[in-house]
Amino acid sequence: MPNRSLFFASILMILVTHSQTFAGVAQDKELKEMDLIQNNLNTQSEWVQYRYDQAVSDCYSKFWMQRCLDKARLEFLKEKKIVRDQEIALHARQRVVNEVIKDEKDQQRIAEYQDPKKVKERADNRANYEEKQRLRAEREAELEERRKDADKRAKENRKTSPLD
Repeated sequence: MPNRSLFFASILMILVTHSQTFAGVAQDKELKEMDLIQNNLNTQSEWVQYRYDQAVSDCYSKFWMQRCLDKARLEFLKEKKIVRDQEIALHARQRVVNEVIKDEKDQQRIAEYQDPKKVKERADNRANYEEKQRLRAEREAELEERRKDADKRAKENRKTSPLD
């Protein structure tokens, strides 16, 4: 197990010290590799917990039970610290990669926003919206005018009605 820990620690150190300038595909690949490393760290952590549980179980059959439990806990904490240190380094690198990805996406959005074609499209949309608002206001004004004249038209319609 110690050799495995050293292997993962060396991989994490390479990832942490690696340059931040990547293409999007390389970052995605690195994130997938980090997921695999995280899965391995989770497995290591589960094994550490399993070995601790076994040691605690064995301690209950010994005469110096408390001393045995203390030793098991110390060993557990040492092993857990190794795994946790690797996780901390991995998470730090994941934050850096995610930040680079976010920055690239932000730059891409800004470039798309400043694209002359998009600027013209937004201006056209704004003009269409304003025209529709103007036409709506005219229709509402016309409707209001018709409502004001409704009594007058109703009286005129009654005078011309053949049923009167």
